[in-house]
Amino acid sequence: MRITSLQTQATNPDRINIFADEQFLLGVNALIVLQMGLEVGQDLSPTLLDQLRSEEALQKAVDRALNYLSFRPRSREEVKRYLRRKETPAELIGSVMERLDRLDLVNDRAFASFWIESREHFSPRGSRALKNELRMKGVEREVTDELVNDDKDEERALNAGKKKAFSLVRIPGIDYATFRTRLGSFLQRRGFGYEITARTVRNLWQELKEQEADDDSEQ
Repeated sequence: MRITSLQTQATNPDRINIFADEQFLLGVNALIVLQMGLEVGQDLSPTLLDQLRSEEALQKAVDRALNYLSFRPRSREEVKRYLRRKETPAELIGSVMERLDRLDLVNDRAFASFWIESREHFSPRGSRALKNELRMKGVEREVTDELVNDDKDEERALNAGKKKAFSLVRIPGIDYATFRTRLGSFLQRRGFGYEITARTVRNLWQELKEQEADDDSEQ
C-alpha cells in the first residue's frame, strides 16, 4: 500500500484526507501527518497504518479534552470523568492526561484557585461548602485545606447575605424573627456555620434598619 495523495479537507483545513493506491483511506489531524513525516509515494506498512490510526484516536481524544477545557479550567478528575462519559478507551485516557500535563493545561492547584475566586465573586460559600465542592471535583484534601481560608468565612457570609437581606427587608411588615429564619436558612445552605450565620444575620438586620431610618429622616 502506497500513499498516492494527501488532501486538505474542504470543510476543515486542520485535517488531511489520506489516499492510498488511489483510494480514500482515512482522514487524520494535519499535525499527525507532520509528526509522522507522511509523504506522497511513501509505503504504508500495516505497522505504520496501525500507528497512524492510534495517533488519530489519541488526537481526537486530546481535541475533545481541549474543547472541554476551553469553557473554564477543570480539575484532573473532571477531565477524566468527561472522557469516560464520551466513551474514550481507558488505555487512551492516561495518554491524554500526559499530553495535557506537558502543555500545563490541567493543574488542580490552579483549578482550585480559580474555583474559589469565582465563588467569592459571584456566589460566596462557606469554607466547608467550598472544600466539599472541590473534593467532589477530585481535588485532593491537602490542596483544599491549603487554599481555602477558614478565617474568611465572616467576610464571605456578609457578601453572600447582603443581596438576600436587602430583598427581605423590603417585604412590608417583615419582623426580625422572619428575617432571621429566612436569611439564616439561606446562609446555612451556602455552607456557613451557626455562629457566623447568627452574627451575620444580626449585623445585616441592624445595618439595613439603620440605613432605613436614615433614609426616612432625610425625607
